[in-house]
Amino acid sequence: MRIAELDSLRATALVMMLVSNFVTDLDYFGLMEVVKGDKWWWLARATAFLFVSISGISYFLAHQKEHNFMKTFDRTKRLIFWAFTITTITYIFEPSAYVRFGVLHLLAFASIVAFPLARKPAYALVVGIFLLVIPLSSNSLLVWIGLQETGTFAVDYFPLKPWLGVFFIFLAFASKIYPEGKPLFNFKWPERWLWFGKNTLTIYVIHQPILIGLLILSGQVSLEDL
Repeated sequence: MRIAELDSLRATALVMMLVSNFVTDLDYFGLMEVVKGDKWWWLARATAFLFVSISGISYFLAHQKEHNFMKTFDRTKRLIFWAFTITTITYIFEPSAYVRFGVLHLLAFASIVAFPLARKPAYALVVGIFLLVIPLSSNSLLVWIGLQETGTFAVDYFPLKPWLGVFFIFLAFASKIYPEGKPLFNFKWPERWLWFGKNTLTIYVIHQPILIGLLILSGQVSLEDL
């Protein structure tokens, strides 16, 4: 069952992501500067928090009526495919900062490891809090499973601390927010707006080529800059 207000929140997070990633592109190409602690830096983290927390809530809801690992894995295959497609493409174009454990890798990993706790929110909360405090390693090989420190130079990196912790914590919170799996608000959201929330993965996959293409067409970036 889809809850419209969650699709609306996803659409909001999607717009935030498009703005944030466009600013990141401008920073990458030297057209503007983003520094740690400024409004754009915080926007990126607020966007990530919103996406991951909604994913945790949705995971809880998806498993209340049907708790079948193979069906969960079948849904996750699409995330895995696109995660490693992005790894391959970013390695070709930016081998010094390619994606090894980005947001799609995190969500695919979470979909698999959270399955035993999908109907055990109290345990999920404990695991989530633990994941907020575990130390990360300086071993660069652990970047592939999200356990390297956040100093990793990559165009997209979502380490298990704090992001898998956020996923588990909001999975647990969902049992209190949506105990019966029903919407909190009786509001008719615009269907066109909800469409964005229902198609976030597709838009996420195609948005960077479009943003960079616009920069090239505008003359701000040349092909030699890629």
